[in-house]
Amino acid sequence: MVTNRHGDSVDITLRSYERAAQRYADQRAEPSPALRTFLDLFADTVGSGHVLEVGSGPGMDAEYLEGRGLSVSRTDATPAFVEMMRAAGCEARLLDIRTSDLGGPWEAVLAQAVLLHLDGAQFADALQRIRQAVIDGGVLAFTVKEGDGDAWSEAKLDLPRHFTYWRERPLRDVLAQTRWAVVSIDCIAGRLEPWLYVMARAA
Repeated sequence: MVTNRHGDSVDITLRSYERAAQRYADQRAEPSPALRTFLDLFADTVGSGHVLEVGSGPGMDAEYLEGRGLSVSRTDATPAFVEMMRAAGCEARLLDIRTSDLGGPWEAVLAQAVLLHLDGAQFADALQRIRQAVIDGGVLAFTVKEGDGDAWSEAKLDLPRHFTYWRERPLRDVLAQTRWAVVSIDCIAGRLEPWLYVMARAA
């Protein structure tokens, strides 16, 4: 885990989201075409049932999936995002993927642009905890930035956020170790950096 005198990297990142929640929401009016394709694949793969969304942010992706007929439980580790979703009339609860009870069993879990803030050990632990919270054959979809190592960035929010980068091979290794069978891993161009869009089933 990356640390400095102000605390660990995830907590610092969460504080940045808390301070800039409205700015983040304003920048994400609707899913990008690539993300819509990914969410459509997720909806088609799940079919029907209850989905746990880890890191809903302002709730844009959940709204899209509900339009595809899924039932989505919205959560976030940032209180400002939870309050934002509640103010919009949606049920939402605080959930920190590192420590919170995930509930379940769920048919599927979505973690869009969330697990990329965890270090390698936290990431593996999160995959294991999600595996325990889904039914056998349940679906996991998530996105991470493609690259090597880790880095801090103040892009978009002008506040520090920490990211861990992944390549396909080590990603496949940790998924296998935590009992996930890969359905697809696609490299998608982003505005600033490439992304890996991942779909897996509970093995």
